[in-house]
Amino acid sequence: MRTLAVVVGVIFVLAAICSATGILHFSHALGFDGARHTKHTILYAVIALLCFAGARMSSGAPARP
Repeated sequence: MRTLAVVVGVIFVLAAICSATGILHFSHALGFDGARHTKHTILYAVIALLCFAGARMSSGAPARP
């Protein structure tokens, strides 16, 4: 689960960078139209941070009773 959260976090970081710079103008299938969308960039960055926080909080060892 931890690895999945890190992978999804990296994907959202890349989506935030692409949304901020507008470099994916050719990828309409993914929802990018080439324009810079500040709200989308912030949303992608927040989701990435939540994924990384979730990965950090999920520990591999079970809690002791």
